[in-house]
Amino acid sequence: MPGLIGFVASPAAPAPERLLASMARALESEDRFQVDLHQEATWGLGRVSLGILNPQPQPIWDAGRDLGIVMEGELYDAGELRRGRQLATGSDAELVLQLYAERGEACACQLNGAFTAAIWDRRAQKLTVINDRLGLYPLYYAQVDGRLLFASGVRALLADPALPRATDPIAIAQFLTFDHALDDRTLLAAVRLLPQASILTFQDGQLTIRPYWRVQYSRAYPLQDEEAWMDQLMAHLRRAVARQVADDRPAGLLLSGGLDSRVILALLAETRLRGRLHTFTWGIPGCDDARFARELAELAGAQHHFFELKPDWLIHKAAEAVRLTDGLGNVVNLHAYATLEEEAAHAQILYKGFLGDAMMGFGLRYQFWGEYDEATWEQAHLQVHRDQGVITFDPRAPDGHAWLFSPEFQRQVGDGVMTAYRAGMRAARSELLADQRCYFDLTQRVPRMTINGVEVARSRVAVRLPFADNDLVAFTFTVPPGLRYERRLIKRAFARAYPALAKVPVTETGLPLIACARDLWLRAARLAQWQLDARGVRWPAVARARPYKDYANWFRGVLRPWLEELLLSERALARGYFRPEAVRQLVAEHMTGANHTVRLGALLTIELWHRQLEDARAFAR
Repeated sequence: MPGLIGFVASPAAPAPERLLASMARALESEDRFQVDLHQEATWGLGRVSLGILNPQPQPIWDAGRDLGIVMEGELYDAGELRRGRQLATGSDAELVLQLYAERGEACACQLNGAFTAAIWDRRAQKLTVINDRLGLYPLYYAQVDGRLLFASGVRALLADPALPRATDPIAIAQFLTFDHALDDRTLLAAVRLLPQASILTFQDGQLTIRPYWRVQYSRAYPLQDEEAWMDQLMAHLRRAVARQVADDRPAGLLLSGGLDSRVILALLAETRLRGRLHTFTWGIPGCDDARFARELAELAGAQHHFFELKPDWLIHKAAEAVRLTDGLGNVVNLHAYATLEEEAAHAQILYKGFLGDAMMGFGLRYQFWGEYDEATWEQAHLQVHRDQGVITFDPRAPDGHAWLFSPEFQRQVGDGVMTAYRAGMRAARSELLADQRCYFDLTQRVPRMTINGVEVARSRVAVRLPFADNDLVAFTFTVPPGLRYERRLIKRAFARAYPALAKVPVTETGLPLIACARDLWLRAARLAQWQLDARGVRWPAVARARPYKDYANWFRGVLRPWLEELLLSERALARGYFRPEAVRQLVAEHMTGANHTVRLGALLTIELWHRQLEDARAFAR
């Protein structure tokens, strides 16, 4: 994705003359991007953008050119903050600069949006970087030879030949365990991710990072009837969507057959976008998502488009998807990139149901309603992760770390994976396991994994995420776990507000969200089918579940030569991370019927990223 780049060096060790331009080219090299650069002897700020949000040239300066800002992203409903101000450019970046000039770092607490902003104070020779509460625009940084580098992609930092290229064994092991790294780690040991809701400052060679806000669930939950909770949730949802429908640019929504995107669809249909909104669904033709999404779009009056997810898309686009996510996203989860060009032909703004599942209780299970001793507590969390299928190589399983990792790599990793996992749960500052898991999802899984689908989309469109509204997020911290369990509150609130859309089955269950004639028919048909199956009879009238992807068979078919060349090549097996015989066994088992799709996807991602790292070494030289 595009974004920010910059550096601060010392007079005694200035940066290379063309460093900023090299960073911009490494971040995004295509001519379709707008590139704004400003480099002086000891510092540089730049932005690479699509020119959709805040397209004015940057940096933007104050009247005395003492303060300058580059910003990627946008603020939502900043009318109150803008009132009475003279903004020469009218941009959010200029507004943030004025707020910073008046209130300093305290201005961060007032900002509702998805953004990262970097401000240079010429008089104080000080850099300040601020990101939004949920870290929706990832920013990476590193210190090398006395200078600070920062960029919206790790790949841009690699433009500095002095940056160490050593990989981080613990980050790689975390990725292979949870499908994402934890905390601030990246696949490079020298590079870190700026945490959510952070203020980074760099002055006189000293780096400091502090939080200005944190995820915190209620210590004591309020008690009120469920109708009142539903009223409040819907009010927050409507306000969140209204704040993000601020212009007339062509807009679209990624629409599946699930709950979160249909919630956004219903709300957008009540705004100025009604009748003009495009909806996009991709997948295998005839899949459940395609059928349900088409029906939802018709009910909401949207212009619907379906794009086939072709079995061979990874051959053509996997490497670019890995580049855009810096190797931090499993390629089998990056299919949002497969049809992105077609979607961008219809819309400049793309809405997503991102975050709705995590914030409203997707991760909660029955195990969380209990008290456990220390050892059992960890196992309860791990059991839920296993049951949900979100552990790739299990640290404790016979076919997990010890089986896959080489002895030397296992020694380097040690207990680093589980130490970070336990700390990530404990950081919730709550004794309730339900709140610990929701906290973990919001502070680990969302900014380290779920965000990858947003990242790849931003390479061609501006993305808006209504569920990430500050006030809506804060409200969910007050919702008791029982109302989040099985996503009860949002399901009931949606069904009450939009019964027609609730009658369309959801992909997860294949059933409507409310009791209705269609629900009764589907349940009766399933019961009849079960009876017929027991007698060996197929009844074609019942639509069986049809997924939108089939990587398991694609890996055995059209993708097999590509997969085997990547994973079984001499260069891949010689990396030193994995036991070659384990990789060969994994591939062989999958080709003969076992389903190792996610595992193979993770290994493919690591290998593709490594090859790009080797190319970056050559580029830096």
